Amino acid sequence: MPFSLLKNDEVKIQLKPWRILIVDDEVDIHTVTKMALKRFEFEQREVEFLSAFSSKEAQQVINDNDDIALIFLDVVMESDDAGLQLAKWLREEKKSTLTRIILRTGQPGQAPEEDVIMNYDINDYKQKTELDRTKLFTAVVTALRAYRDLITIDQSRIYERAYRLGLQQVIESTTGLLQEKKIKNFFNGLLQQVISLIHVDQEGALVKPIDGAGTICCANDYQIIAECGDISLENGLQPKAIELLDEARRIKSSVFEGEYYVAYFPSTSDKESLLYLKGSQIERLTNVNVQLLNLFSNSIGIAFDNLLLNEEIIKTQEDLINRLGNAVESRSKESGNHIKRMSEFCYILAHELGLPDFECEILKQATPMHDVGKISIPDSVLLKPGRLTDEEMLIMKQHSELGFDILAGSERPILNAAAIIAQQHHEKFDGSGYPAGLKGENIHIFARIVAVADVFDALIHKRCYKEPWSIEDILALFDKETNKHFDPDVIAAFNRRLPEILVLNEQLTKDDCL
Repeated sequence: MPFSLLKNDEVKIQLKPWRILIVDDEVDIHTVTKMALKRFEFEQREVEFLSAFSSKEAQQVINDNDDIALIFLDVVMESDDAGLQLAKWLREEKKSTLTRIILRTGQPGQAPEEDVIMNYDINDYKQKTELDRTKLFTAVVTALRAYRDLITIDQSRIYERAYRLGLQQVIESTTGLLQEKKIKNFFNGLLQQVISLIHVDQEGALVKPIDGAGTICCANDYQIIAECGDISLENGLQPKAIELLDEARRIKSSVFEGEYYVAYFPSTSDKESLLYLKGSQIERLTNVNVQLLNLFSNSIGIAFDNLLLNEEIIKTQEDLINRLGNAVESRSKESGNHIKRMSEFCYILAHELGLPDFECEILKQATPMHDVGKISIPDSVLLKPGRLTDEEMLIMKQHSELGFDILAGSERPILNAAAIIAQQHHEKFDGSGYPAGLKGENIHIFARIVAVADVFDALIHKRCYKEPWSIEDILALFDKETNKHFDPDVIAAFNRRLPEILVLNEQLTKDDCL
């Protein structure tokens, strides 16, 4: 919207006119109404008239315009109750409760006032003969005031719902930091809260410098974490936004200029983040609004630090787990990609089986340690190129319990899950597995999933001691071993997600034969 700054820093806004729809089959009524209200103005807004000469025409006009403030509605048009049926359609089918309706009739006997007021959701009832210019003026002012107040209440409800949704997203984001997307969910909720708070409806973004080292970035060096309005990840930020973001980082404080606001979130680390907002409403923010936004920014900086710290801890834990898993696989001459593929396969299967997101992530991160017990198996057994003797097989089977002993006792959910997987991933659904001969659902679901992923990856890839199996042969084996080695539900999930698993396998596969 165009605007100009006045001396007292107030903003003069060119407001849209009030829209008034005249529905009447008499052309003269349209003409007289428009003449009577020719110079009408309410709260610095003029009026714009729309015309319809039947209820059918009125329905089309209403469908094309969602901001009609007032309808002057005739009762008798193409039928004796055409106006009443239009009012009923507007309220019941169109679900429009904000538009004010003034019923005007030249034949009051056709629609007695008491009956109409009680049975139809209209706001005023006038006979055409009693509407002189003064009464018409009064009726319009009263109707527009009511419409204005209803719109204000409705917008407040919309912003309140948006605020609650944003708050819900922030709360949910703090309960599952193991999921990478949670940080983004936190910022999406944060952005929505700020937007609903100051009623910015044009564009906004939460950004962070890509360099992360405290230096000022060039135009392409800001990463958009969350966005709304005209900003998109593809189009990026406008030059003015970059300029203000750079300035906020330089002075390490928030910047407020015209229709732009950049909030700087202070951080004790080098992980800076900023909030960028643009909208005509921003220019009308009071000093109190700006001070609150600045205070809000300082508080969020602390929360952001805590989120990043938790994320760093989780990523460090994940990295250590993968490095330990790789070390074990390397010692047993397996491909390092084996555990990466297994983790991804298990994650897909867990989701397909309907496990909660948190558990899917736990399984994904715990899977790399399924064979950690092999670190205690002698090289003479672990690296033997030929078939193991019965005695050597007994030693090899000890890796399940050895892995459990290494990982058990931790209160951390990932290590606790890893201990269970290490111990149970060689159990079989019919009870013929080891080390405990567990059967059916007595085997933890994580171990049942890992069993399928482990065998699939081992069979589909070449090893120095064998050629890869075809997918047809693997599926035939899975079908044969369902209810024996494998949980039928996990096999069914595997079959449903097989196309995705094969694509992922191709992406993560390299030459596995060392």
